[in-house]
Amino acid sequence: MGLLYGIILCNARAMGEFGAVSMMSSHIRGETNTMPLHIEVLYNENVAAAFAVASLLAVLALITLILKTILEWKIAGHKTIEAQAYIGD
Repeated sequence: MGLLYGIILCNARAMGEFGAVSMMSSHIRGETNTMPLHIEVLYNENVAAAFAVASLLAVLALITLILKTILEWKIAGHKTIEAQAYIGD
């Protein structure tokens, strides 16, 4: 469960990464492209396309939050069952 939780949090962090990629890798077009950087490029060229990609990024963020919440519920339920078994209920 811990590894899956780490993957979900890593995914959330990677989806929102903008500054480090833009500053450290110099934003080489076509090579160092993330969704936030792509939105920036599209915003300067085609606002409708930038809005579409931003909407997709928002949906992916919501899916990540839902997965994180479901995993937290499962972990909390598992700990409750272990605690009841330890107590002897």
